Amino acid sequence: MTDLQEKANTWLTKFALAAFQADIDAVTDCFLPGGWLRDVLLFTWNTRSLEGREKIAAYLTNTLPPLHLSNFKLDTEDGLKPEPYLSDGLATGFTFETLDRRGHGYAYLRPDGDEWRALAVFTMVTDIKGHEETGHELGTYNGHTLSWEEAVVGAGQTGLHIAARFKQMNIPSLVVERHAVVGDQWRQRYPTLSLHTTKNHHTLLYQPYPKNWPTYTPRDKVADWLKQYVESQDLVVWTKSQILPGAKYNSEAKRWHVVVRKDDKDIELHPVHIVVATGALGAPRIPDVPGADIFKGTVFHASKYMGGQPYTGKDCIVVGAGNTSADLCQDLSFRGAKSVTMVQRSSTCVIDISTVAGAMVKGYPDGVPYEICDIRFNSMPINLQRAMARQREAEMWEREKPLHDQLRKGGIKLNMGTDGSGQHFLTFERSGGTPYRVDVGCASLIESGEVKVKQGVEVKRFTESGVIFDDDSVLPADLVIWATGYLDPRLSHRETYGADIIDNTSPLWGLDEEGEIRGAYKPTGHPALWYAGGDFASSRFMSKQLVREGSSAVNLISKSRI
Repeated sequence: MTDLQEKANTWLTKFALAAFQADIDAVTDCFLPGGWLRDVLLFTWNTRSLEGREKIAAYLTNTLPPLHLSNFKLDTEDGLKPEPYLSDGLATGFTFETLDRRGHGYAYLRPDGDEWRALAVFTMVTDIKGHEETGHELGTYNGHTLSWEEAVVGAGQTGLHIAARFKQMNIPSLVVERHAVVGDQWRQRYPTLSLHTTKNHHTLLYQPYPKNWPTYTPRDKVADWLKQYVESQDLVVWTKSQILPGAKYNSEAKRWHVVVRKDDKDIELHPVHIVVATGALGAPRIPDVPGADIFKGTVFHASKYMGGQPYTGKDCIVVGAGNTSADLCQDLSFRGAKSVTMVQRSSTCVIDISTVAGAMVKGYPDGVPYEICDIRFNSMPINLQRAMARQREAEMWEREKPLHDQLRKGGIKLNMGTDGSGQHFLTFERSGGTPYRVDVGCASLIESGEVKVKQGVEVKRFTESGVIFDDDSVLPADLVIWATGYLDPRLSHRETYGADIIDNTSPLWGLDEEGEIRGAYKPTGHPALWYAGGDFASSRFMSKQLVREGSSAVNLISKSRI
């Protein structure tokens, strides 16, 4: 046994005995005074992050004793076995059991005098005994190959991840998709779109990409991969289908009454649960600006942008300064627009694509299964990560200095997140908040003036041939694009499920006071209505939280939108 293994084993032995005996004081003594516990479904059917011994003790007082935690073992798998952490600590994975569940944990340990104590401990349920994931099938039945011809087409990555996870848990599920062909919600986005995380991070559940897959997956390859994913995972999907307004929940029967319009037919369904997997983006946010009716040019939201070819030789204005705005400005410039102006109303957190790539290499390296990377990536509470990131604010500014010099030369105003913790945490906050982006080439266009910047202003009104800003400056325009984000996604669900239900559910996305994502993959306030969203990695990992209802027959209804 190595020195790291001995130290990790000493800590785990103490923690395991305290947990087995349900000795709350002994458990909390295994943590540093300001240590953290992040729990996914073990102590409560929820996801919680607790800071400090007092909050941890309060959380465990009534939840730890009934579990009968036992059979703790250090992880020996590469990527989860004990390894150095920071300059003087160590990190290690471990496994454990309860009477009816199996779990996985991960601990970040630091020396504290003569003891090793936890800066953070992560616990999660991996299996409910008797309801484990089924794994692969033989593919034969009475000597014949099974036919899966009815499993066709699909929805977005979130709904498909959930359906695939439910299928492995033997939970019947149906995905309802309003588009005609799987992946259309991606094909209808702007042509130059590519994912800004590496393929190891955004791989799909159970189905990693081929070795020769692009590092950053472009739009159409995402769409095509989702299409084949439905087929290869044998998912049940109805396309050209949508739930009609007026869905009702019967609290006595504990079932929904919904009508799905599939093609031109109305079909009545009675699912036990509905998972609304439309993501964290609602309807496009479009400012109401006077004069739009007299403007002779073209105005639309960025979600309708299908390429810059029609705007060669035109004066173009893109309102917004996040990822989408930068991509559109870059494409319009490349397509030969006469002028391209980005309107930055506040300030933006911008980092270089190489920064993201470096983080991805550390978090999701080649050769390490995504299951291991997901545990490590999700093991540290977000608020703890954020506090540690704030201590490196000066380092983050220095790393991005060459990029920021280009942007400042063009007039961009910059920030390093809402609290100095950087770009990463902005991805968890409400859409429409502080804009951020990963630069993939627009900075050089801004520096050169090929993409101009109008900073600190709002569009006040349209004229026939352009716009007037609130500083009374004027710009000519043939095209104005609102890259202004999206509304609360719950607003678009009120007509379908009823305002009385939707308005009493949790907000979707953003962080609560514990640093946990609101609304998604956890109780919403309604016993049979669930929300899901996030990027590929989030839905891949967090989809398993929905198997808390694993012993029930669950129908999954997932819609996707642009």
